[in-house]
Amino acid sequence: MDTSDRKQAMTDDSPVIGIDLGTTNSVVAISIDGRVRVLEEGGTALVPSVVGIGADGRLLVGQAARNQLAAFPDRTIASVKRRMGQAVTLPMAGTSYTPQEISGVILQALKARAERALGRPVSRAVITVPAFFDEPQRQATLEAGRLAGLTVERIINEPTAASLVYDAGSDERRHVMIYDLGGGTFDVSIVRMERGVVEVLSSKGDTSLGGDDFDELLARYVADRFLQEHGHDLMAHGSTRWRLLTGCERAKCELSTAATARIVEEFIATVKGRQVSLDIDVSRDEYERLIRTLVDRTIVCVDMAIVDAGLSLSQIDELILVGGSSRTPLVQRRLREEFRREPRWSVDPDLAVALGAGTQAAAIAGLAIGPVLVDVATHTLGIAAMTDGPHGAHLAFCPILHRNAPLPARFEDLFFTHDDMQDMAAIEVFQGESPRLEENRKIGHFMLEGLNASSDCDGRIHVRFELSLDGTLEVTAIESKSGISQRLAIVDALSTMKNAAGAAERLGRLPGFSSAVAATAAHQAGGGVASDPAPADPHAPILHRAKRALATLGPEDAADVERLLQLVAEARAEGDESLLGGLVAELDDLLFYAAG
Repeated sequence: MDTSDRKQAMTDDSPVIGIDLGTTNSVVAISIDGRVRVLEEGGTALVPSVVGIGADGRLLVGQAARNQLAAFPDRTIASVKRRMGQAVTLPMAGTSYTPQEISGVILQALKARAERALGRPVSRAVITVPAFFDEPQRQATLEAGRLAGLTVERIINEPTAASLVYDAGSDERRHVMIYDLGGGTFDVSIVRMERGVVEVLSSKGDTSLGGDDFDELLARYVADRFLQEHGHDLMAHGSTRWRLLTGCERAKCELSTAATARIVEEFIATVKGRQVSLDIDVSRDEYERLIRTLVDRTIVCVDMAIVDAGLSLSQIDELILVGGSSRTPLVQRRLREEFRREPRWSVDPDLAVALGAGTQAAAIAGLAIGPVLVDVATHTLGIAAMTDGPHGAHLAFCPILHRNAPLPARFEDLFFTHDDMQDMAAIEVFQGESPRLEENRKIGHFMLEGLNASSDCDGRIHVRFELSLDGTLEVTAIESKSGISQRLAIVDALSTMKNAAGAAERLGRLPGFSSAVAATAAHQAGGGVASDPAPADPHAPILHRAKRALATLGPEDAADVERLLQLVAEARAEGDESLLGGLVAELDDLLFYAAG
């Protein structure tokens, strides 16, 4: 970055960076001089999403960690994004870490890159996630941001972010399919673009399908050929497995442009006392036969997304490819066959998501860059409730907020207690699409206590779901007669923030991980609700943004913002937290739509 860039960037108050936290690679972007740019070091914007401990005990992040993956798999962690939201720990050099801790290390490296480029501290970010990440996976991403010393201003879906990079300023309405095939996940979104507004109509995806799976299939195929010839399974041993996967990844990339690729790994195994090398040619036809079933799974998702959007195939005007794995010739050919359209990318598929995150980050920072974004819920949310069926009363999943509802969303439904004399009710929150309760994922529960237990009580309980633009869910239950209410406090089955102090301590011991970041994480762990991702004053970013926006808004919008700011000040002075939260939410919505 040249001197003029740095000078311009330093004039912006409280910069917000955009981060594509990828399975294989991660990228950071920021708006400088009115244009969103990815930040490069060493001639590349891509930071391999790999963390390791070197032989000398130093923390390695990015390419340095990736370089040692094959030689020291027990000291290195890759593809951690696939474990986000899971109750697992990952061993590295004798210490176990949670997926969010490892992601926090990657995020801190991206944060440090931005700080070096800007010459000033960075503490705010927009982070992208796969559209089909569920609530625990999103919460784990928020925690990773906190561990990296970042206030996560918004979580946005990856294909949605990518759509922000493409021109939405035309007066003509266009329906665009964003096909996003990355290293570890697949998403597709159908968006409507018109007059500077990008509206997401539907999203589908598979969080267990990506380029890593292509590598695995090719590696298994090559390993089987090696096994037949030498009687040795390369996939059964850690170091040889990673060497084979690395070689197969290179071959996969070569097969995007070549008809054949040669996989060579010298002295990869010792068989009957002698060292044996791997030297195998693989044709594109062979490779495509291996991965065709996976590619066809993405086509099924695409078909479902079009139906969910209420459109027909003929109404899709453009097909945009995102993610490095979308370069696969079979992917492009299958899309042409199915949709009779030429897939295109005018932005590097590896960078489109980060550029979109940077565009959204600029909007949050108060800069007039990019279109207005209207996103949707990617999962149906509801509660467990007794219902009558052919075999009698049973617990079933009762949806309240449906998939593809525009965000921010607020829906409520009416339920009744099972017994007139009940003095409490369990509110169990689930996420999924099946009417069978056990086929959905439980994401939290709370108790509504102190109910009016009497024979003349009507037992009515209103349950309200509110899903914010960043995917934060609030559930409120209110008994009609008494007015007693309770707001959702997620009981975290993954024990994420309950162990935040331990996470900070573990990360603090890693040479090279910022001690200031570790101290911040430890402070946050000392007192706070496990499910609350907000900073000490959760309303501060929105209020700060509102004050900055006054200078750029039109007269009517500015008057509305000033009115709400005055009401916020009065509610805060009176200590009315419920009113304050509602006013700030209204202010956030106003700023969002006024930005266009």
